[in-house]
Parts: sequence; structure tokens; C-alpha cells
Amino acid sequence: MTPANMRIMHLCFAMTAVVLASSCVSAESYRISGTATYSNSVPVEIGKIQVECEEFEYDCHTFRGMEATTDRKGEFTITLELDESYDGAEIFLALKGERFSHTIDLEESRSPPSGSVNHDIMLQQDSPPAPLFTGLACGGAVIAIAFIAALDRKPAPTITRSQQRTTSLEIVSCPICGEKTESYLLIRHLIVDHEVDPSEASEIAERASSEEE
Repeated sequence: MTPANMRIMHLCFAMTAVVLASSCVSAESYRISGTATYSNSVPVEIGKIQVECEEFEYDCHTFRGMEATTDRKGEFTITLELDESYDGAEIFLALKGERFSHTIDLEESRSPPSGSVNHDIMLQQDSPPAPLFTGLACGGAVIAIAFIAALDRKPAPTITRSQQRTTSLEIVSCPICGEKTESYLLIRHLIVDHEVDPSEASEIAERASSEEE
């Protein structure tokens, strides 16, 4: 066998060994579990947690976009399928505009009894107000405004019976025919009985009332 053939054979053996070695590296499930809360310790309900990466963290790019949703208690689990080559890689868990660094630690994930890595998330932002609380606050504000308006409202002036009688029994004389009539009927009398223009009848009635006073 020539030296050239020997080199080719050794190269084939080396490539075969690399292929066999890579096939022996098996993937495993890497679970990240935790609880997401707001800064005031309220659980983040039904929040989407997504894996993000730094631009040059190439080991992370395999998992970019993977996500999980928190439950009513804020608890979540993200499962990644990886092998030994990803140990120590940095990924980011993004939630509601905030990011949290996580370093893949295979040794911790293999430790009993949980078989997962704990990673709790606490946001810097407070929880949004509950819809019921918002409704009660608005209702209370409306009631308060109505109460203040009621206090500021001035009572209507009281009209005595004598004033009512004086007003209703005010009698004036028709400037045209001299007929006596109540003041509020004089305009009608001038228009119907004397065919006076309405605007002129109003002026005549006003002058007649002034003269009677």
C-alpha cells in the first residue's frame, strides 16, 4: 500500500470516529421552572415568557423564540432539548418588556429530585389594577361628585300663598277698549280681539302692566 493510500485510509478512520462520537452525544430535556411575579408580589397571570438571545451568543440561537405561558399562580416551565455542548450558554427569559439572564446548568438540572432548574422572575413593574377595583373607584367618584353638587345647589325661593294670589289676580286695562283682564291674558286679547301684531301686542301689554304698577 502506497503512502498516499495510507493517508487516505487514516483520514477515513478519523472522520468515522468523529461521526460515531457525535452520534453518541444524546439530547436531553432541560427544564426551567419558576414563578413570575410583579414588584408588589402579585402573580403574573397568563403571561407569555419567551426565550431571547444576545446577538453573538450563537449557542442560544437554537432556542430563540421558544415560549411558555404562566398559569393563574404565575408558575411556568420552559423545556429545551439540548446536549452537553450547550452547557454554560446564556439565554434570556423575556416577560412584559423585561429580560432576565439564565445560564444553562446541566449539572443542576440532573440533580434530584426535581430534575429541573428553578428560575423565579420578579418584574420591576407593579401589577395593573383589577377591573373590579377600577369600577368601584369610578362609581365612588360619580357618587362623590353628585353629593358635592347636591350640597352646592341653592334651594328654590319659596312663594307664599299671598304672593301667588297677587300674581294670579293682577288685573290690567286694555289700552284700546278699556276692558279689564288679567295681565297674562292681555296679549291674547289684543291679538284676537283687536288683530294687533304679536310683537306690538307684547309691547302694549308690557306698558299696560307698568302703568298699573
